Amino acid sequence: MLQLKMLVLFFMVVSSVFRCSATADQRDFTDAFYYGVLPDSFTWGVSTAAYQIEGAWNEDGKSEHIWDRFCHEGGHVDRNHTGDVACDSYHKWRDDITILKELGVKHYRFSLSWSRIVPDPTTGVVNQAGVDFYLNLITAVKQAGIEPLVTLFHWDLPQILEDNGSWGNETIIQQYKHYADVAFSHFGHLVKYWLTFNEPWVVTWQGYGIGDYAPGIKQPATLPYLYAHNIIKCHAQAWHLYDTTYRARFNGMVSITLNTDFFAPKNSSKPEDVEAAERAAQFSVGWFAHPIYVDGDYPQVMKDYVQRNSNTIDGSSRLPKFTVSEKLFIKGTFDYFGLNHYSTSLCEPADAAYQASVPKGYLGDMEVKLTRDPKWRKAASSYLYYVPWGMRGILNFIRTHYNNTPVIVTENGVTDHNGTLHDSFRIDYLRSYMNELIKAVLIDKCNVIGYTVWSIMDNFEWARGYTEKFGLYYVDFDNPQRPRVAKQSAMFYKGVIADRGFPDPGIIGFEKQFRMLRLKMLILLSIVVSSVFPCAASDDKRNFTEGFYFGVMPENFTWGVSTAAFQIEGAWNEDGKSESIWDRFSHEGGHIALNQTADVSCDSYHKWRDDITILKELGVKHYRFSLSWSRIVPDPTTGEVNQAGVNFYLNLITALKEAGIEPMVTLFHWDLPQILEDNGSWGNETIIQQYKHYADVAFSHFGYWVKYWLTFNEPWVVTWSGYGIGEYAPGIKQPATLPYLYAHTIIKCHAQAWHLYDTTYRPRFNGMVSITLNTDFFAPKNSSKPEDVEAAERAAQFSVGWFAHPIYVDGDYPQVMKDYVQRNTNSTDGSSRLPKFTDSEKLFIKGTFDYFGLNHYSTSLCEPADAAYQASVPKGYLGDMEVKLTRDPKWQKSSSSYLYYVPWGMRGILNFIRTNYNNTPVIVTENGVTDRNGTLLDFFRIQYIRAYINELTKAALIDNCNVIGYTVWSIMDNFEWTSGYTQKFGLYYVDFDNPQRPRVAKQSGTWYKGVIADHGFPDPMFPPKDDLRRTT
Repeated sequence: MLQLKMLVLFFMVVSSVFRCSATADQRDFTDAFYYGVLPDSFTWGVSTAAYQIEGAWNEDGKSEHIWDRFCHEGGHVDRNHTGDVACDSYHKWRDDITILKELGVKHYRFSLSWSRIVPDPTTGVVNQAGVDFYLNLITAVKQAGIEPLVTLFHWDLPQILEDNGSWGNETIIQQYKHYADVAFSHFGHLVKYWLTFNEPWVVTWQGYGIGDYAPGIKQPATLPYLYAHNIIKCHAQAWHLYDTTYRARFNGMVSITLNTDFFAPKNSSKPEDVEAAERAAQFSVGWFAHPIYVDGDYPQVMKDYVQRNSNTIDGSSRLPKFTVSEKLFIKGTFDYFGLNHYSTSLCEPADAAYQASVPKGYLGDMEVKLTRDPKWRKAASSYLYYVPWGMRGILNFIRTHYNNTPVIVTENGVTDHNGTLHDSFRIDYLRSYMNELIKAVLIDKCNVIGYTVWSIMDNFEWARGYTEKFGLYYVDFDNPQRPRVAKQSAMFYKGVIADRGFPDPGIIGFEKQFRMLRLKMLILLSIVVSSVFPCAASDDKRNFTEGFYFGVMPENFTWGVSTAAFQIEGAWNEDGKSESIWDRFSHEGGHIALNQTADVSCDSYHKWRDDITILKELGVKHYRFSLSWSRIVPDPTTGEVNQAGVNFYLNLITALKEAGIEPMVTLFHWDLPQILEDNGSWGNETIIQQYKHYADVAFSHFGYWVKYWLTFNEPWVVTWSGYGIGEYAPGIKQPATLPYLYAHTIIKCHAQAWHLYDTTYRPRFNGMVSITLNTDFFAPKNSSKPEDVEAAERAAQFSVGWFAHPIYVDGDYPQVMKDYVQRNTNSTDGSSRLPKFTDSEKLFIKGTFDYFGLNHYSTSLCEPADAAYQASVPKGYLGDMEVKLTRDPKWQKSSSSYLYYVPWGMRGILNFIRTNYNNTPVIVTENGVTDRNGTLLDFFRIQYIRAYINELTKAALIDNCNVIGYTVWSIMDNFEWTSGYTQKFGLYYVDFDNPQRPRVAKQSGTWYKGVIADHGFPDPMFPPKDDLRRTT
């Protein structure tokens, strides 16, 4: 059981197999999560660079460098950000030591600023203030038990050298050697690991080829090759200097760090793609690695292709040549291999169109078309895609091409835009890449001796300024103190370092297993909310933000998934079905994203057997779906039943029962027959008997098999979104009157259906009938302010109470709602826009429930509305409640504008129901989260659903909320109303471009299956002995 849970919990199963062409033995680099720990000698670290964190750009004798100039010119960096202050590590380096110690790293990689140590390299005068700064830093790092890994050059060339000919002036070789000598002599007794250059590929190509980076020069045909040539010579000089002068005294190691993708053939069965991948690798990492790690010269394929693309009369090449003595001097100038790896590229021979699209020079010379798989998950950085198996691939490339040289991964990490503390995507990325590294070491015998996360903290990310963030620690760049705050990824990485990788939970001791899993659940799932917020709507002020809770639900608890007819069925005008308001709304155009329709959708009208298959795969206990009124009673004004529609649902329902799955049937899920809309909609009270007739048809035909019924889905959305603001069908905008009027009728319809079942069908079928209501949890913005607490209660009564109070309390609207609508009606006779129930109607409505159907997704913060807010909302419902609704900007947002990740709101709303509605049995009938790409590796969905279910578990087992079921929205990606197919909720992916509409399980589906099987989250301290090693 535990092994399975760790596999799923850490999101490691990759669904597609990609065979790597760059290794001799064709290992498969996409297999599942691998448990293993690395030796004690393996070094774990984090990294930074001088210009990205130090600030103090012109203090204490430091001279200007090319990135200072590039930023100050303006127009090169996002928002014209600069590194003038950055993280202010020049003054706050002690804070950096503190967080390094918190993490427990073994090494800290950072760079020296040439401009700070030797401000004018043409004179060679040493700046003692710069030396002292780095000596203090290095000494403190050593005293903390951390090894410094020092980079001599990380892109910040002194401007005086740029003005003096840059890397094209060979005097720079001796000037660089002098700078290296200063560093080795002053710091060598404290530094074990040195790197001469960081990513010379970036320096030469992006700085002097395409000009995206400092100094912004665009000469792609010549300068990258020329400048790389001299950088390699500089590297060799520094290495030999250390080897001859300092190695005997200090016994350190000197190398260079190279950045590279893993280059994989687009089609591994095509020899030309395999060859293209090899060529791309040689043009990238081989450009620098082949001279240093092989024979002192460039790769032969690079020499051949540059020469043939130089098009010179004399056959010369734009790629410079090393002399024989230079080759001998360069060859072997390494002690390890420094690797910066982030992503993977797919390779095929470049066609003419691709060649014409790339700059003449380096990219054109290699004649390789580089692409990404559109299914790969993308980070905030344009170049960075989530492809974990590429880590294993590139390490095996180094193993086979460079004699299995010891490797330190000197950078690996991922960006986001917001710097969120709950950086689950970063945890997932790092875990996956580290796990591929572990496979490379323990399975493939790659000689990897260290790993380094980029970066310890958010910093100045070059041309992206502060808009992209890599850090394990958040830095507030608007705060002069630049505080460093640990993200969830920092706590995760701290645990990995302590464990030296990923110990097998099936063989470690129970005590450590319990401690480790509990810690990792707390950290990895982003469950711990950093601020404590007591629920104002509960009598006992429970704290709804505590950590992860292990617990299982009783056997009779029902787990399910949900859909709705219009969203999945398609067949919009087949077999007698009439037009619904959503058919009309989507066909009119201009209402739905990309003008998409649900005319086919998931085609479940024809493929319902496929739906049964995936439901059985999941192991759900119930399946919530809706009936189409237009399909069963196409013309409600005549009441004639469409037998084809009845037969469709009868086949579906009986198949569900045969599969051991309880149907949970919603009578109305927003798709009103258009003929009723044209006949006065919910404002024509004849609809009440028409709805009752429709319910009668459903109960009589399907009641034998159906235990759970829901009369309406989310009447709040029907009335407010459809007839108030008009965003949903039928698109009517009368916010002051129609929502209240139509809700009034809907409540009467519900009561009629409930009483019909209660008197006519309950004795025969013994089912349960209720309504499902959508609601946020409404929390006071400041729980110490009585006015905010009151505003939260008022918002809840205007939202869920609008429908729940009549049904679950006394047959009438909440008193606060009646009061506020009346006072905002501004009528001379004291009347209200909120209709009134008669006494007999109240008696008829009160108690028309058997359980409470709850759709919950997110939380809103509440305070009294000020005049500006009141003026900004439509007159009517939103203005009547006089509550300003906001979200905490720190909350993680989904792709849906209304849906924020606030797990503790689930516990809050369940306690609200417990205290306000007599602890009525609750079935959560919808809960889920959207993305835009429908990725199979839907880690955020797993995080969201896990966290929300866990809060439900707390509400049930700690708070004694009477929760009897939970339902994920949705079983599969579908037509998401006005968002069309641009937002996806599914546990299963549906390819809407494929006429067959195949359903493919996402990782969230696999994960949820495990939760159902375990009835929640069993305490790992007490697993059944025979389940301890379950792996399937």
